[in-house]
Amino acid sequence: MILITKIANPMYTPEIFGKTMIINFSVTMDGLKDQLLNQVVEYEKPELEKMRKDLITQTSANMQELKELEDLLLSELSKETDVPLVDNEPLIRVLEDAKTKSLKIGNDLDVAKETAVSIESNRLDYTDVAKRGAILFFAMTSLSSISKMYEYSLTSYLVVFRNGLEMSKKDNVLPARLRMIKDKLTQLFYEFVCMGIFEAHKLIFSFQMTTMIMNGDSILDRTELDFFLKGNTSLDEVERNPFRWMGDAQWKDAVKLDANGGVFEGLLLNLKDFEKQWKDWYDEETPE
Repeated sequence: MILITKIANPMYTPEIFGKTMIINFSVTMDGLKDQLLNQVVEYEKPELEKMRKDLITQTSANMQELKELEDLLLSELSKETDVPLVDNEPLIRVLEDAKTKSLKIGNDLDVAKETAVSIESNRLDYTDVAKRGAILFFAMTSLSSISKMYEYSLTSYLVVFRNGLEMSKKDNVLPARLRMIKDKLTQLFYEFVCMGIFEAHKLIFSFQMTTMIMNGDSILDRTELDFFLKGNTSLDEVERNPFRWMGDAQWKDAVKLDANGGVFEGLLLNLKDFEKQWKDWYDEETPE
């Protein structure tokens, strides 16, 4: 008996895990990136993708033929006969034929390995587009954490991905072409998702999508993001709050922000030196 669920992360008791085999077939970031890379290369370099598929088919056929030769040899050698091995001409012919074929197959497999390396090297030029596509899909699927209504299929997303390839501006310079694909794909994706979610959730989605893209491009400061989401969670005592207009919790956050360094280094000193300007901004109805 096989039971299938579309729930992304179903919870089961240890008893069920002990009595059944649970297999997770949900797509991963790396798995989806590889799938999308095939899509990009197939669109941008169809001859390269055809060569890759033909090479896989040819290699598989050669491996199968090699296996059949091995089985044939074992079968012939295991047959009972009174004829000495050196005088068994049919067996000798089978051995010679198998040797010739195995050498040819071995050479073909070596050539296939070299060709595969060359093909993969050319395919890697399009990895950034596939990576952006995978990030956008997982940004979209994370919306289900906000509301169970926001469920999207990979099939519908692939339509958007394909449109991004077709509608992006063409350019003979590869880096420029890749940048245009990523920009157009991101735009179409954002419009596609925003068409089906509530207005109140669009800002949350925009923030999630942006931070995931920044993280994928290795330009996200995790320390700043953690502070933004959690504030100062430390239980350590901090210096006394010198400002009446600022709450103690906010002062504690300011201490943490200053300690994190970076662009916020020297924040406490700046607060003390320019207290009036900070208070005026603090009292604004919409300081953001």
